[in-house]
Amino acid sequence: MAGIIIYLVISFLTSLIFVVLGISQYKSEKPVSLNTGEKPPCEDELTDVLEWNRKHGKNLIIYGCVLFLTLSVFVYFIEKYDYIAVQINLFILVILGEVAWLEIQHNILKKKLIKK
Repeated sequence: MAGIIIYLVISFLTSLIFVVLGISQYKSEKPVSLNTGEKPPCEDELTDVLEWNRKHGKNLIIYGCVLFLTLSVFVYFIEKYDYIAVQINLFILVILGEVAWLEIQHNILKKKLIKK
């Protein structure tokens, strides 16, 4: 039981990092990036800086919440069912899917809000 509690606390803190990043990006007045090493566009390059920041912030907040739900559901299924290898493969696919969703949303915003 203590192991599950420690796991959930660590999962919560990890997810909270993304939520806090999302909130700070949502409130930012200067263009933000997705923390991938990519430089954020200049204000001149964007059609709407506030929309850019708010969408990125919302995406990170959603990602943080979904990540915590994924981690919580994963620990539940690990406790209840066998077939650990299948569960871990599904877990990895879900996490990669969440990261892919974040990247796809970023690319959509780049196409929509960066001036040509």
